Amino acid sequence: GGAGERKERSRVRERAARSMSPKAKDLKSSGRSTSVPASARSGLLDNNVLALSTGTTQERAAAARRICSRVRTGLDLNNLVQAGVVGRVAALLSEPKGMDAAVDGLIPLCSYIGGEEEDSAEGSAALCAEVETHSIVERLSAVLCWASSTDDLKGRIAMLMFYMAKVCPLANRIVRQDGALKSLVQLLDCADQGANTSAAAALANISYWSTEPIPRYSQLRVICAL
Repeated sequence: GGAGERKERSRVRERAARSMSPKAKDLKSSGRSTSVPASARSGLLDNNVLALSTGTTQERAAAARRICSRVRTGLDLNNLVQAGVVGRVAALLSEPKGMDAAVDGLIPLCSYIGGEEEDSAEGSAALCAEVETHSIVERLSAVLCWASSTDDLKGRIAMLMFYMAKVCPLANRIVRQDGALKSLVQLLDCADQGANTSAAAALANISYWSTEPIPRYSQLRVICAL
């Protein structure tokens, strides 16, 4: 009985090792311990959520970048969503000095959208619900259309829309933002190579996943871009 159990445990460990992300493997092989007790992790999250809720715009912006950059797994994402982080980051999109950090914070979170891995599906679904609740597509569209937004910032918003458009309801929300589509189309001609690549990718995903009719002008430009 004991030998069978040991063999089974060994098989489980092998499976876990195979399924580890390259990033997790690198951390493990570097010899540094990355394990933090669950209670300490929870306390750290609470402190960061508090930092996101109080202080100056710059302090909240720094907290948004810090807390979101720590998301490494679907479980991390789910914990962050349950702690109410997404709404607080979304609020920064309405502040000129906070929007840049809010966009940077949302990128690692939204990269999980549409993921089919078992550990990211729950976090992805919870995040999409928060994106809808806090009108993040509409807020991002407003920043995209804002005259003072740089091409670099617009390019990062295009990357967010590329991720968000992997889910039909969010793709449809983007299509309803006429200004967002026009801004993405205009980015195709900008000098910033990264921004126009992200815009082309976003428009391609939007046109693929959306079930709402896309204005013909945008559709034509998507085809030309690809």
